[in-house]
Amino acid sequence: MIKRLLVLALLPLSAQASADFAQQWPLQLQQADAGAYRVPLDAAVYQAAHWRDLRDVRVIDADGTPVASTVYAATTPLGGAVRTAPLQWFALPAGSAAGDDDLSVVVQRDAGGKVVSIRNSVAPRADAGGPDPIWLIDLGEETGKLRRLLVDWSDTTATLDLGYRLEGSDDLRGWQVLDPQVRLVQLRNQGNELRSNSIKVESGLRYLRLVPLQRSGAPQLLGLRGEFADAVEISDWQWQQLQAAAGGNGKDGYLYRLHGRFPVQRLDVVMPPNSAVSWTVSSRDQDRVRADDGEPAWQVLTSGWNAWNLSEAGKQQRSPPLETSGIVDDRQWRLQAEPGAIPAAAPVLRLGYRPGSIVFLAQGRAPYLLVAGSADEGKAQAALDPMLAALRARNGAQWQPAAASLGAMAQRAGDAAYQPAPEPRDWKNIVLWVVLVLGALAVTGFALSLMRSSRDKSGT
Repeated sequence: MIKRLLVLALLPLSAQASADFAQQWPLQLQQADAGAYRVPLDAAVYQAAHWRDLRDVRVIDADGTPVASTVYAATTPLGGAVRTAPLQWFALPAGSAAGDDDLSVVVQRDAGGKVVSIRNSVAPRADAGGPDPIWLIDLGEETGKLRRLLVDWSDTTATLDLGYRLEGSDDLRGWQVLDPQVRLVQLRNQGNELRSNSIKVESGLRYLRLVPLQRSGAPQLLGLRGEFADAVEISDWQWQQLQAAAGGNGKDGYLYRLHGRFPVQRLDVVMPPNSAVSWTVSSRDQDRVRADDGEPAWQVLTSGWNAWNLSEAGKQQRSPPLETSGIVDDRQWRLQAEPGAIPAAAPVLRLGYRPGSIVFLAQGRAPYLLVAGSADEGKAQAALDPMLAALRARNGAQWQPAAASLGAMAQRAGDAAYQPAPEPRDWKNIVLWVVLVLGALAVTGFALSLMRSSRDKSGT
């Protein structure tokens, strides 16, 4: 009996069943003999994912063994040949950028939104001693294609080191800071020249403005040019439409829940016709918890965002979507209206994202499955970046892995995959205690056997 208990105690009790995934998709390969494949992710994959970094989105072979794979964010649009063209720009008084101003009251536009004139405009350079002007740029049909601003001074020999704040807007009302400080430098010394007259732009907003950080010092501006890349979109914007939870209101805030780890980068609000409201938008998630009450903490994404919906002559006109400052993958969202501007009905919150992809290597046996959804922390994803960079350098920047697509989704482990794994037990200590107890029982049994033997001898 003791031997049997000892054998049971020493069994490998620490063996754990490997974590499974909630959902699975068969992968359809467009090229059977490719070594690497790229699979676009659809909304169902983001809905199934548990972790922010999508570490639980993997590819497995026919034997259930994970293969080398890495999840990538939305691919940057492919750029065509870079071209340079002059920009339409206007000079504004320096005071017109104070606070959250509304330039639509001083800017005259045509029916297409093109800036045609500005009231109270100033010369390209103020009089000596006057403040430097603000430069307003209307990209027009080139919106979304600008990659760099080029500043041309009338005096190419002037010595200057100037700072500007780059801002962007879609409606000349609300402005976003795109770069809090850009430097424009033009220096000469003993025949050497240092010149920095370009500004990198990463925004799809139509209107830009350069606000001087110094009161004066800028020479006369000759013109502004733009470097454009006619981008070819690889993936279109996708949208998730959320309905407000029951019981919410504009005063305390409308609450929304996003089911999935979507990489949100645009916000939109659909309101009743003929309404305009300024909103504060916040988001939160369970992994961002306050220490005082244990509740998830809200982070404000934007405030004073004016959204509107106008019905005119049977046509609906709505405010443009708002770009976030980065990717937001929180699950809970809140809209709070400014006092006195609560809409007649709860608005629909639309969250825009560009779907990413997963790249995997054809290891093991086909067919392959994409799996997603697991509370298990899993292993680090494969480091495929060096290999892909080398292949693009060898085969051209436009090279991509072979295409693959998702088949019909099927349930794998379901909701059970989202349950955290139990805390691992310290089996070494447990086995040690079992061995000690069994040893004590063996000693006790041996002592009792000796005592019984002694009684038997004394009785004889």
